[in-house]
Amino acid sequence: MLQDILILEKTGFLAYCEKIRGLSKNTVDAYEQDIAAFMRFFRQGDPSVPLDGQVVIHYLDDLKRERNHKHATIRRRLVTLRAFATWLRKAGHIATDPFDGLEIDLRPPKRLPRPVEWVDVRTMLKADSGCLAGSPTLLNSELHALSRTTALAIKLMVATGVRVGELTQITLSNISNDGYRIRIHGKGSRERNVYIGNLNLRTELQHIKWQASRAAHDGDYLLLNSRRRRLSEQALRRRLRLLAQACNLDTRVTPHRFRHSAATFLIEEGVDIRFVQRLLGHASIATTEIYTRVSDTALMRAIDNADTLVT
Repeated sequence: MLQDILILEKTGFLAYCEKIRGLSKNTVDAYEQDIAAFMRFFRQGDPSVPLDGQVVIHYLDDLKRERNHKHATIRRRLVTLRAFATWLRKAGHIATDPFDGLEIDLRPPKRLPRPVEWVDVRTMLKADSGCLAGSPTLLNSELHALSRTTALAIKLMVATGVRVGELTQITLSNISNDGYRIRIHGKGSRERNVYIGNLNLRTELQHIKWQASRAAHDGDYLLLNSRRRRLSEQALRRRLRLLAQACNLDTRVTPHRFRHSAATFLIEEGVDIRFVQRLLGHASIATTEIYTRVSDTALMRAIDNADTLVT
């Protein structure tokens, strides 16, 4: 039965994505979740039904109406299914591509990124143990980590626009001795350099490297948890959420919103969009261009400047 074949072929497909296509672990894990979601849906139907266009249409309807998934999740699930179906067809398990002839618009809606407001960034950076201790959800052992490690993470995300997965993978050896340059291992195995313009942040990175070298820990990750292990993406997300709650912020704070803050600030300050693309590690400049529409600040400044010319 095709249902049994899907189980067997899933392993080979994921191995191909990781070993041959060189996709990141996060991407492969997402593919695995997407395929598992489709297989749960497919098992609910008649086992003799082939994987064809009707199945895809019913699956799309299930994602929209029954699961009530967001557009981005639906798009990712269908893109993954299409790639898996291509794999199955090439292996001879299905005769045709089930997506052939279907007019499904998988383009994501154009939504403007929502950066963290600068007043909220400053509030979080100024937060100390006294502020954090006001939150009943925090453990005493978390206070120091939140007030130092998380503050450093926020500074780096705002200064460089790195993704959370890139940030938590930074090792001390990736940082230049003067704290000015950091080597980033980005999506799709692409590497790039980001640069620290703020003198205080450079000094902080230098001091961390110096302390680690004295303790023979210079091969460590930059962001560590209380057990001196790499701080995970999930842990950093949780710390940001708790810190925002402790500071009584009304907005939802995520690592990616700090990335939006960095990009928006650079665009508003007139930095060439090609440099912003390079800093953020975008493969396409079209991805970066959305930040030219994210805020009215630069537009209002330009209007004010133009107004002075006619008065």
